[in-house]
Parts: sequence; structure tokens; C-alpha cells
Amino acid sequence: MKKTISIIVLCATTLSSNIVNCGNKSSLKKITSFLNGYKLEKTDQRELSATSINSITINNINGPITIKTGWKKNSIFLKTTKRAKKEADLHHIKVVVDSTTTDHLAITTKHINPKLIGLVEYELIVPASLDITLNISGTGDASIKNVHGALNIVTNDNITITNTKKPVSARTLKKGTIHVANAIGPVDLHTHQGNITGENIAHNFNAHSTSGKVTVAYKKLPSTSAIDVNTTSGNITLALPTDTNAEIKGHTTHGTLMSDHVITLKPYATQLNSSAWNKFRKEVDGTIGSGEATIALHSIKGNVKITEVKTT
Repeated sequence: MKKTISIIVLCATTLSSNIVNCGNKSSLKKITSFLNGYKLEKTDQRELSATSINSITINNINGPITIKTGWKKNSIFLKTTKRAKKEADLHHIKVVVDSTTTDHLAITTKHINPKLIGLVEYELIVPASLDITLNISGTGDASIKNVHGALNIVTNDNITITNTKKPVSARTLKKGTIHVANAIGPVDLHTHQGNITGENIAHNFNAHSTSGKVTVAYKKLPSTSAIDVNTTSGNITLALPTDTNAEIKGHTTHGTLMSDHVITLKPYATQLNSSAWNKFRKEVDGTIGSGEATIALHSIKGNVKITEVKTT
């Protein structure tokens, strides 16, 4: 009996070690799916013509969606992996591809039995110019890389977007984090409990998080840009280049506001008392450089920090 128990413990320890040390993401996904109860899977691959397609919409119930570019074909590569606990559930998960709408491709996950437990993982390679709309109503991360069309993403989990040129709109409805890097077009991000990160932003940036922190970095702030960041309890960090020119308004109700940039404050009459000093720590209304761009930063319980990025 003791020997049997030892073998079981050894097997469990070995499986746990393999999960931690597994360098292959595909293998890790399969192990994770197994531990989650999705013992069955079915993979399907197809190539769809993109000759007259300008946009794609994917509506998924559960499961991650990954979209990238990289091939020179004027077509769309679609790989779907269905995962379920039972064989019947696997057959009752349908992926419907509809190209009847002019210039548009719609892909939808349908559960014939609404009570079934399962998911579909989507992997796509697309032409870089396409507009993309993704909606994951249940659980599942969204990852998009090198797509230059307009992006509109809604999910309950994490969102990662890299190398974009047109407007980006991303929203997580629960605890998901949002990371956007190298965005040339305007960015609009909303999350409930997750963090938001904007890296190498080059246009308007609008972000709201209830309890997560927001971190934004610009290498160059165009004179026509507008930054608007709001949090309830999360900290705000905004990194701006040395040569920034912007009108700035910042406020935190219960946190502290600090800036590495020299800010010329707009004049106002005040007594030099404890209320005035407290206001200096929590509020700013002034100009960096000669103005031009606009910046608004607001938090109720979080700290607000404006850092300086050296320009080369």
C-alpha cells in the first residue's frame, strides 16, 4: 500500500515538474487543458481566400485567439482546435465561417448544446491590412501582432497587441490585463481589475482601470496628441520625452502626484498654509514646454507619477 502511494506521489511530482519546465508552449497548452478536464481535442486547418476581404470578425465563447501576419499569400490561414470533456461535446462545438457579407469574413463558435463544457482555440495568419474585431464572451486571451488595420477587442481575459498603425480599442470585462506596444494610431483601453501598459505609443492614448495600474511610455509626443488616463485605486505612471510640449492637468484624491518634468504652473491666488501644500502634492494644472498636446491624469486612491525619458 505504501509503495502504491509513493508511486502516485512520484508521478504527480514528475507531471508538475514537466509543467513548470516545459519549454514548448504547445505541449504546455495540452497539459494545462488535460488538467482542466479537456481530455479530447480536434484540430482543423483551412486556407480562405482574402481577395475581397477587408475585415474579419471572430465571436468565440471560450478559448484564446491568436492572430499574426507573416506570409505573402493573399489568403487567410485558419487553425481551430476544439477541446471538450466528452466526445459528444466535441461534435457539438461548431465553427461557422461566413463570407456572404461583402468584403467581410465572420467566424463564429456555436454550441449546439448550450450546457456543454468546451472551448475553441483560434490561430490565424492574415494579410496585415485587415480590420479585426474579436469578441470572447467567456474566457480566453487575445493576442494580435503586426496587424495594421483597425482593431476592436473585447474579452474577459488578457489582451496583447503589438505593432499597429490604425485605431486600437481593447476592453477586458473582468481581471484581464492589456498590453499595447508600438502603436502608431490612437489607442482606447478599458479594464476592470487588470493593469494597462502602453509602450512606445505615438498618438492619442485613452485608458481607464478600476483597480489596476496604468503605465504609459512615449518616445515622441506629437503636438496634436491627447492623453487621458483614469483609475480608481491604481497608480498612474506616464513616461514622456525630454522635449515634450503639453498642457497638463493631474489630480489624485488620496494619493501623491510627482513629476520629473519641469511644469510651469498656472497662476492662482492662495495662502501658504497646510491646505496649499496638500494641494501641491495632489494636483497640477500647468504647461510642460510650450504646451500644444493635452494631458489629463486622474486617480482617486492611486499615486500619479510623470517621468522623463531622455531623447537621443
